[in-house]
Amino acid sequence: MLNNNQFYSTILLFFSCTILFSCKTAISIKSNESINFYIGTNSGDPQEGIYTYKMNLKNGQSEMISKYPNILNPGYLALSNDGNNLYAIHSIKDEKESGLSAFKINKNTGTLELINHQSTGGRGGCHISVTAEDDVVVANYSSGSIAFLPTQKDGSLAKATSKHTHSGSSVNKDRQKGPHAHFIQQGVGGLFYAVDLGIDKIMLYKQVNDELVANNPPSIDMHPGAGPRHVDFHPNGKYVYVINELEGSVTGLKYNGNNQPFEVLQTISSLPNGFADYNKSADIHIHPSGKYLYASNRGDHNSIAVYQIDQNTGSLSLVEIENEAVAWPRNFALSPDGRFLLCANRDTDSVTFYDVDLKSGELKYTGQKVYAPKPICVKFDKL
Repeated sequence: MLNNNQFYSTILLFFSCTILFSCKTAISIKSNESINFYIGTNSGDPQEGIYTYKMNLKNGQSEMISKYPNILNPGYLALSNDGNNLYAIHSIKDEKESGLSAFKINKNTGTLELINHQSTGGRGGCHISVTAEDDVVVANYSSGSIAFLPTQKDGSLAKATSKHTHSGSSVNKDRQKGPHAHFIQQGVGGLFYAVDLGIDKIMLYKQVNDELVANNPPSIDMHPGAGPRHVDFHPNGKYVYVINELEGSVTGLKYNGNNQPFEVLQTISSLPNGFADYNKSADIHIHPSGKYLYASNRGDHNSIAVYQIDQNTGSLSLVEIENEAVAWPRNFALSPDGRFLLCANRDTDSVTFYDVDLKSGELKYTGQKVYAPKPICVKFDKL
């Protein structure tokens, strides 16, 4: 039996080891100091292509490590779930339909090796994402269509096995004469959310084998003239948030089940009070913690709006609107650890770096930036 001194010594040793182990665990997590990120460009020069940078996660310092040329306007990018493959939607010279290329990522050098390419099955390809099973879905803006492309074990793309062309119009005579699919991704409930700016709807699909079929209900109807563009999904599986390009706002929705209507929680402006000048809102992302939401604006108030998310109700409250060094932010990305936000500035050929205040969600421009010609997409590698 232990005496009192031995007992307390044992307890102290136990807690010391526990604290030491915890510290080592934290250090081991931070020991992965660098991560690659990829930039899609829209310069019109096929020699510019896709840029790869390596970033230090402790201080944000970055260096370019490779560039993949011979691909025209590789705008939007997506990575496979294991991070071994990259997919790029791009233009094809003298072709009406957009192209989609699959690449193998060299983990040692960050370089890309082309595997194969397919057609997106539509015009004006603008968004691509990877499903839970590593297949690929794409949205074609000009033709108002979406497509599903299976992938093989080596990451190569098969031809599209499912295509849908939306129909309808809405109230904005300049932008909503017909359908304009702008985004598609698998999200809450396992459903596929195809956001269509032209018809003020988010079309809902479910997967049956290699086909996308209409869900019941088939869509989320947004208010007329909203012009929904992108969505993001809260990690708790309850809430979906929509950036409305034409209105300059964010709409929060509550998910009530795959066969139930979505509940509109609120619509909140992404712009300063009283702003009435030219604007096209663009991108939306939720912080990895689920506490904050970010939404970008392009135009006379190039900026990123920051909101706090009420974890119990899903409602948003504006924290700030950051505009330093922001120039036509079509896309931005949060680092996997949530400490940095990288903004793709099309009009200044740069990607700018912001520290994220983990207590408030606020952004602070670090003064750091990297070059890419007409960048319109940033994607981080998998940790």
